[in-house]
Amino acid sequence: MAIVDISKAKRPTLRKQGSQPTESGLITESEATASFEQAAVWHRQYPADAQRFGWLQQHVLLPQCAAPVNPRKTAIDDAPALTQHLKDYALELGVDAVGVAELLPQFTFAGNEALTHTRVIAYAVAMQYDLMAEIGPRSQQEVHRVYFKLLETGVRLAHYIGSYGYEATAHPNEGPLAYIPHAYFAGLGELGKHGSLISPTLGSSFRLGLLSTDLPLVVDGPQDYGIDDKCARCNICTTFCPPDAIGPEKETVNGVTRWIVDTEACFPVFTVLSGCKICLMVCPFNGRSLNKESFKETAREIKRAKTSDGFLQLLAGRTPYAPENPLLSPFLGAARTDLEP
Repeated sequence: MAIVDISKAKRPTLRKQGSQPTESGLITESEATASFEQAAVWHRQYPADAQRFGWLQQHVLLPQCAAPVNPRKTAIDDAPALTQHLKDYALELGVDAVGVAELLPQFTFAGNEALTHTRVIAYAVAMQYDLMAEIGPRSQQEVHRVYFKLLETGVRLAHYIGSYGYEATAHPNEGPLAYIPHAYFAGLGELGKHGSLISPTLGSSFRLGLLSTDLPLVVDGPQDYGIDDKCARCNICTTFCPPDAIGPEKETVNGVTRWIVDTEACFPVFTVLSGCKICLMVCPFNGRSLNKESFKETAREIKRAKTSDGFLQLLAGRTPYAPENPLLSPFLGAARTDLEP
């Protein structure tokens, strides 16, 4: 796989769940109303623990994201050794993978001021695959637990860097930096056809965090794990996506040619299925990762279901997602009459 060409990349627009920006980054009034209504449905489904994790991020961690800086700056005589030390420290804090990239201004979301930092530490925390595969309230609770863990780790790591006399800021989900490009250029994985990063060790069952700093760390750079080539030949996520939101071919968006997901088509199902995650759970790379044993049951379900309708039938037996919900019914096809609430 050739390294992704970002020479013509344009700054992306941060897209909130349920919205689809135009070329100018704006949405119409009717689109904004529909987005608000869908988001309201979505937020009402948050389990109590998910709401608690959200409160902790908003009111406890966010105010601490920019680390205080020690006025006594430490001289950096061995950048490779310090880089490895910080990676080891991040692993001690509980992340499952970590790498360093250059901060890429073209992947700072439009509307945000360009950061003066030069490095990004990208890191990943694994989701419990069994919970993700449930596609229910517990799966969404797990997502929020992991996002809380990511930001908590970022805050602690940023403050540790601040003790060296350098600036460091932990960046929350929906912050100013695009997660996937920086994580890709930090060597954590490759972009999958389902629009999320795939890790050679964690498969698709993980979430990302970022921290930026002016500490002169050694950059890892992107890696060819053979994932992109396998994604080009694999169609499992496209086959099992209920709204057919995953395109079979790469497209050029904002100057970068990559796999694309139609998030506007995805969102109605996303809201009903507790964040969905079907494309992530069926990804075969989970069977080649730390989730190998847990993935075996999903592999059997994939074989039995054959189609997205069949897969929704299987989910209906264990997930209270109310298949009569009008947001979901257009995607059920002939299988709808067979589903049980």
